Amino acid sequence: MIPANAPEFAGARDGLVWNKIKPDRSPDAIVRVKDEHDVVEAVNFARENGLKVVTKGGGHTWCGLAARHGGITIDLSALNESRIDEASRTAVIQPVISNRELARRLGEHGLAFPIGHCPTVKAGGYLLNGGMSWNMGHWGPACLSVEAVELVTADGTLVKASATEHEDLFWAARGCGPGMFAVATRFHLKCYPLPMAIASSTYYFSLNDLRAAVDGVVAIGRTMPDNVELSIFLIQAPAELAEACKDRNGKVCMVAAVAFGMTREESEAALAPLEKGEIMKKALARRFNEPSSFDHLAIASGATWPENHRNLCENQCSKAKPSDMLMALREKFVEAPSPKSVIVFCQSTGPRNLLEPHPEVALSMDATSYGGLWTIWEKEEDDAANRKWHDEVVGIMKPFTNQHYIGETDIVQDPARVQESYSVEKWRRLEELRAKYDPQHVFFGFLGGTSKA
Repeated sequence: MIPANAPEFAGARDGLVWNKIKPDRSPDAIVRVKDEHDVVEAVNFARENGLKVVTKGGGHTWCGLAARHGGITIDLSALNESRIDEASRTAVIQPVISNRELARRLGEHGLAFPIGHCPTVKAGGYLLNGGMSWNMGHWGPACLSVEAVELVTADGTLVKASATEHEDLFWAARGCGPGMFAVATRFHLKCYPLPMAIASSTYYFSLNDLRAAVDGVVAIGRTMPDNVELSIFLIQAPAELAEACKDRNGKVCMVAAVAFGMTREESEAALAPLEKGEIMKKALARRFNEPSSFDHLAIASGATWPENHRNLCENQCSKAKPSDMLMALREKFVEAPSPKSVIVFCQSTGPRNLLEPHPEVALSMDATSYGGLWTIWEKEEDDAANRKWHDEVVGIMKPFTNQHYIGETDIVQDPARVQESYSVEKWRRLEELRAKYDPQHVFFGFLGGTSKA
């Protein structure tokens, strides 16, 4: 345990949060655990001494929820083991394995899992949030491929929750995210055959052609198989297109399609409708059916969402017409103070909607497109300009938003986004389960300890 008066506490506290924007909150102590038995001891100590508990996995929540006012933070950073069974296509993992590392470990056995896009995000928080994943249209959100979760409850009991035991905890652990009223120490995963011929196509369009490009791409997406992930970005143009986009302050629309095929031919056929689309004649540049891999995807995502930066984030689930939404955002995006800021929305492919309600999990998503705004900059002196711009963009997005994803929304700035991330029925059930499993309020929950009030 590292108490607040220890010399190493300040560094440990800063390490609780991945974002370079550090919250003005500090626990009374940080407890670094080696295994689940240490977690049991930490929870028992907190309960017996009237201290509240929050956990830190990767510390990747954008608003820094691993740091609260008072209480203890249980740091799970040492819990990064995995056991992989190639024959049964299953894996048992501890929570602090990154998306990139999990993909690598599984790939060595010819397996894959619906990992998240940001390579440095750790599995525990990602899975508890629900998991907006690669190949989500085909595999579904990651929590649907979680077969069991081992948890330490508020009374210090270590349990295994699944479809056949502690079913209500299993339901909550797949979507409750930072509001979870137990500590997850292991996840049992259903895995899939590794797509052996992942391929990507990329197209760039002038923002002057934004509406036509978005309408065309969205329509084509519905004719593509659901193992194609289709995303539309507003982003800084690559250097070779800077001159062509100078009338829009160097900003461009980028369309990215990733096919998770088993063969080169399968991926090429899956991407072909986009390549053949009439709208592609307007593209400023294009790359078709380029070989890729989970590692290549991690490199590209890491460049888009870089480490060691100051970040604000807001996401949305929407059934609005994508071109209406992106056109509403276009002019404000051109004014972005930082060239690293990005807007992106993943679109439905195939006949089903990208996100559909599943009663067996707490995750409450229902949308034809999912994405949002990531405001990214480097220097503290630029905070005011970027915050102002971020808030203005969020305001423009609001009329198009029907839900939030709890893993990528700032519930500290706007606590209403907690309930807006769940259906009425699921929110009621979560609150009932919290009262049942944590009657003494040992765990901070979604918002406890985020203000001094």
